[in-house]
Amino acid sequence: MHISSQKGVAAVELTILLPFFLLVIFATAELGRALYQYNTLTKLVRDAGRYLANNVDKRVTTTLPSPLSDANCGNCITQTKNLLVYGNITGSGTPLLYGLSIANVNIANAPSGSRQVMVSANYDWQPLFSETLPVFGFGESIDLSFNLNASYAVTAL
Repeated sequence: MHISSQKGVAAVELTILLPFFLLVIFATAELGRALYQYNTLTKLVRDAGRYLANNVDKRVTTTLPSPLSDANCGNCITQTKNLLVYGNITGSGTPLLYGLSIANVNIANAPSGSRQVMVSANYDWQPLFSETLPVFGFGESIDLSFNLNASYAVTAL
């Protein structure tokens, strides 16, 4: 039996398989991070929707104020957007999700003339390591960023 002829085979196998193992590990980490951020965005939208449902109409009429604006509800729209982005109604601090801003939040009365409000947010998810995946000369690079959308409809109290 010649053991010396097997010397270094494990190192060669590791060299061949290591890039694939690292790719699987990093892809799993990025997928987990994307799911975590989507879950966080969904929770933020839900909490903002609940806040808006309690504060949008203090008159308690059959329809919501029209148009649905800060002037008609005591700054409830701005406060709701601040709550979604910053976690407080004053708008102080850093965003709870990196890159999320008030411009990404939309609040609407849907359907119009009802007591239902829709809070939605669009978040551009960016990978941690690279925004594109090179294909090494076999066409254009693959864009790895994508948009996360979360919406929550609630009836105003």
